[in-house]
Amino acid sequence: MSLRLIANWKLNGSKEFNDQWAQEFFKNFSSSNFKSIGIAPACIYIDHFRKVIGECGIEIGAQNICDEDSGARTGEISASMIKDLDCKFSLIGHSERRIFFHESNKTISKKLNQANNNSVMPILCIGETADENQKNNTYDVLESQISEALQDLIELNSLIIAYEPVWAIGTGKTPNPEEVNTVHKMIKDVVQSRFPKIGLKSVLYGGSVNSKNASSLFSLEHIDGALVGGASLNGKEFAQIANILNELY
Repeated sequence: MSLRLIANWKLNGSKEFNDQWAQEFFKNFSSSNFKSIGIAPACIYIDHFRKVIGECGIEIGAQNICDEDSGARTGEISASMIKDLDCKFSLIGHSERRIFFHESNKTISKKLNQANNNSVMPILCIGETADENQKNNTYDVLESQISEALQDLIELNSLIIAYEPVWAIGTGKTPNPEEVNTVHKMIKDVVQSRFPKIGLKSVLYGGSVNSKNASSLFSLEHIDGALVGGASLNGKEFAQIANILNELY
């Protein structure tokens, strides 16, 4: 599985939303190849959304998993549970999880291990704050997040990393595409040199991606695709982003 475009719907959705989104997406998507697309709805709607889209080839995943497989963790959802629903991937370590739920790199490392143990593709999210960016600490922050998340993993069959500058998420601000490309190259170099047993499949960019800036991002060598938040809530807009990606790959 090589996902290049993932929708993160966050705390949004309903049965009606699923129906309307699918109608708009399929009406505007210009290809028959859905295999590089993943959708992460709220977990409560995974089954319903799967029925809505049918067996088209779009992969469905979760926005988060617990760092334990079972036990006294009220409200949590495990990797084995989403696997049971035939989810293929899970976001792990999104900045909103780090900020609002105080997830540490150690916790994120345990979640990566849970995903790997259950054959769920982990999407490791990393990114720096505006203050860290302004102080030119981006590389150090990202390197630390990668190293601390992966250091306790002996082997990881497959991994996708999503680089999401915290200051770009939902703000309409995006870094210069060339800067993103350079950061992605650094991420790949760090993983490949320090963690040779980690199967890094792709590095995606996230942070105010839309159909207007997608081409400038996707055309660069080290930007393999995108993790899309706000723009993914519109089925037509997300289809247009997917169309741009398909034209380039």
